[in-house]
Amino acid sequence: MIFKSIRANDVPSMKKASENGKKQNDDIHRRELSALLKSCALINSSLQIFDVLDFAMKVAEEFMEAEASSAYELDTERGEIFFRLARGEKGGVIQTKSLELGEGVAGWVIQNGRPVIAADVTKESRFSDRLDRETGFRTRSLICVPLTIRGKTIGALEVINKKNGCPFTDEDLELLTALAQQIAVALDNAKLYQRSQQNFKLTAEELKATQQKLIRSERLAALANLVQGVAHEVRNPIMSIGGFAARMKAGLDKDHQFHRYLDIILEETSKLEKLVLDVKELAEMHTANLQPADMNSLLSKVIADFSPITSEKSIQLDADIQESLPPIVMDSAQISRALKNIIQNSIEAMPNGGTIKFKARPVDMRIRIVVEDSGIGIDEDNLDSIQEPFVTSKTTGAGLGLTMVYQIVMNHQGEIHITSRGGKGTVVTLDLPLNSQS
Repeated sequence: MIFKSIRANDVPSMKKASENGKKQNDDIHRRELSALLKSCALINSSLQIFDVLDFAMKVAEEFMEAEASSAYELDTERGEIFFRLARGEKGGVIQTKSLELGEGVAGWVIQNGRPVIAADVTKESRFSDRLDRETGFRTRSLICVPLTIRGKTIGALEVINKKNGCPFTDEDLELLTALAQQIAVALDNAKLYQRSQQNFKLTAEELKATQQKLIRSERLAALANLVQGVAHEVRNPIMSIGGFAARMKAGLDKDHQFHRYLDIILEETSKLEKLVLDVKELAEMHTANLQPADMNSLLSKVIADFSPITSEKSIQLDADIQESLPPIVMDSAQISRALKNIIQNSIEAMPNGGTIKFKARPVDMRIRIVVEDSGIGIDEDNLDSIQEPFVTSKTTGAGLGLTMVYQIVMNHQGEIHITSRGGKGTVVTLDLPLNSQS
């Protein structure tokens, strides 16, 4: 057996090489620790996920001296992988792309939950060059690790092409794996925060809507108490004025100059009488006589009542009422009045003719009635106030039609929703709770 002798002067050089190697490893670990600390500081202090990803991947690129990086996220519902972030020369273009589950290295990593280091992608069977071909970017080498939270893979991190052309190392893998653990938690926290914000916003909107309903109901209740006394006091003088004006007109010659003035008095008193009746009727709408009733019969009669009017005004009334709608507990007279008010509004919104679509369907334990017209519509700025009493854009009428509809719907624990745009028509949706009778 032959042993190679070691000269005495070789020992210091070997010791020096060992020290240099140890120093180099220490430098790598210090850089790796510094990179982790830098990224950890932001990841744990922000819920803005784009900022978190951008900073973390920038740190990874600097540590690995890489050209580009990407963060992928899995859309489980669609079975697709999309880019949460794409950094580098073609980042803006790449970020508009997506992958199928299992496509390319990133797709494989997400599907299998294991990392991949590819020193030369031309020798990597799992690599797909589709994005390179579509963007003009050239991938030479890459490292990709899964993003995992609670044992479930939700995405991946990928770093591409070392600038010096060297392959990615175990130290690179350690750093990217550590970053992935932090980023997976950050992504999960950001989603939870986003959902909580959406729930808070929804709750705030629901609270605002409930407050508006309460305020409107209180206004209508106050109005009802007021008109109970006022209607009687106002109606009698108006009838007297109208009656005396009619008698005076009958006792004058047809050519008398006062005929014109008396006609004006009669016309205005007629308007006032109608206003008093409308207000009195609105006050009476605060109670309802709820009884089981056949909705199909009621809707058919409402449509039939309007057929002569719509024909005369060149309006096409298309009725789509599902047969055998379940019976509901309702005040038939009130629901009929509400629907007639809505259809009448649609007719008045189409002075030159048009179309009214009337549809009724059972939907989730409710009967949904939709009335859509092709009329002049309502400006969006006025939508919030159209259900208020005495608010109207028409030149005639007291502006109580939709107020009455709202009160009737509230009497039935239902919902009313109105959408409209000036010149684009109006859609009124009524949801009445379903109460099946055996």
